[in-house]
Amino acid sequence: MTKKLKMYGERNTNTNYMSKLIQLNLELQEIRGTVPHYVDKAQRHFQRLLSGNEQIKDIYFDLTFGKNLGWKHSCVQPTATLKNCKLVDEELIFITITKNPYSWLLSLYRNPYHQYYLNQKKPSFEEFLLSPWKTVGRDKTQRSLKDPIELWNIKNSSYLQLQEFNVLNITTESIFIDAGKIICEISDRFSVPRKHDCFVDYERSTKDKRKDGNYYRDYYLNEKWKDKFSNNEITIINQTVDRKLMDYFGYEVLL
Repeated sequence: MTKKLKMYGERNTNTNYMSKLIQLNLELQEIRGTVPHYVDKAQRHFQRLLSGNEQIKDIYFDLTFGKNLGWKHSCVQPTATLKNCKLVDEELIFITITKNPYSWLLSLYRNPYHQYYLNQKKPSFEEFLLSPWKTVGRDKTQRSLKDPIELWNIKNSSYLQLQEFNVLNITTESIFIDAGKIICEISDRFSVPRKHDCFVDYERSTKDKRKDGNYYRDYYLNEKWKDKFSNNEITIINQTVDRKLMDYFGYEVLL
């Protein structure tokens, strides 16, 4: 019987890429973490009537939590809640993906999803860091956070609740360093059969067809994103980011 996997990771952490690698390399069934096409279509149809809210997608995940354990970008729910779901058994595997908070904030600023709408001026990056972050219902956290930095703290802290389950906490950067090693670790640790003797990579971007794996490896592993920060922006982030959490995932505080 094929084992099942539930993946959690904030937006812009390479969940799509990791899903593709698992699909190509492992005999493992991933539990869906996004809405079906018909729900997405309905959401777009009623977008103007809902004044920017994403209630249809939120309702979908509320109604189907027992079947999918929520949105892949959501906070992990408390251990007791998960244990009450039939999906969560001794065979279920969890994978979480965390990204360096500095580079992640840049990515979120470039594409803030539901945060900004038509006829609204996009703030500067510094203004973005100091502005409240409006969540959606399927985030499963407070509906308004102090800033997007708090979003990184809350989401990644929630992943630590999974330690008593079959879980592998990985980082976006570790995927770029050696994705094949991560696939091997999943296979070995959780006794998941491999589809091939050799690792099969997926070099195309899952979002931007103009970019490939080499581009992202260069950008993130050589930390080219650092050039985009001012000293003041770094100071703002450092005032809020959870440093113990950064240390847990192996990230250094920029000075």
